[in-house]
Amino acid sequence: MTLKHGILRYKIEMSSVTQATQRKRSVGLTDIGRVRGENQDAILADDQLRLWLVADGMGGHAGGARASTIARDTIYSQVDDGADLGDAVMAAHYAVRAEQYDHPEVGDMGTTVVAALERDSGTCEICWVGDSRAYCYSRKRDSLEMLTDDHNVAGMLVASGALSPSEAARHPQRHVLTDCLGLAGEEEPRLGRLSRQWQTDEVLILCSDGLSGELSDDEIRAVLHGDPELQEVADRLLAGAMAAGAHDNVSLVLVNAPEAVARRASRWRWPFGRRSGQ
Repeated sequence: MTLKHGILRYKIEMSSVTQATQRKRSVGLTDIGRVRGENQDAILADDQLRLWLVADGMGGHAGGARASTIARDTIYSQVDDGADLGDAVMAAHYAVRAEQYDHPEVGDMGTTVVAALERDSGTCEICWVGDSRAYCYSRKRDSLEMLTDDHNVAGMLVASGALSPSEAARHPQRHVLTDCLGLAGEEEPRLGRLSRQWQTDEVLILCSDGLSGELSDDEIRAVLHGDPELQEVADRLLAGAMAAGAHDNVSLVLVNAPEAVARRASRWRWPFGRRSGQ
């Protein structure tokens, strides 16, 4: 699969900043950074389908860019056909494996992915493989919560209690993945998944380690503080990663909670309870 044959909502420019189609709810940015020779990340911000994702590819001979693009396009196509998000992510794994088989010159390619899909109930499902992350920022509490866990050596040590999260951020093997799409062998990659109900004034952040590896959680929270517009937040996060060195490609997608959540919350007013007529 190539960019020409993929299902694309926007064009990915490998040598400069690329912005996902901006609609009311979300904004996305991907940038080559200051060190890499090409951008191997792929992003999707589709408010109509209510599907958002970040994929961070790896592999020589442009294999990483191909793997992340295959993952994005496969997940989009599967979800558009009504598939469960977890099933769509696993379909992306097998699509990458098929490309490896057909093109041995990119047999070492793979990609992480973190994807979010919103259902009509207001529930947001998040699935991930690898170390691309999902965060939730609450404007009301000015708090940032990491929703995912990293599928890398450092993350495995954190899960076992051998490392603290702060120690993991400095661990020399924090970039060594334990799972990715396109993982060689007979075993399927470990799929992380969770479902959560949107709350009022929340922002979902999906990002590659090109962002989370350059900015601490406190630094990300500080950028979101004060209720700036999503485009301003995205620009400032990218600028922060660039200022910190941007040693990898930097990609992020930001998503506001649906308006229906805010309308539902506005029906309730303490101490009177629910408004009359609602």
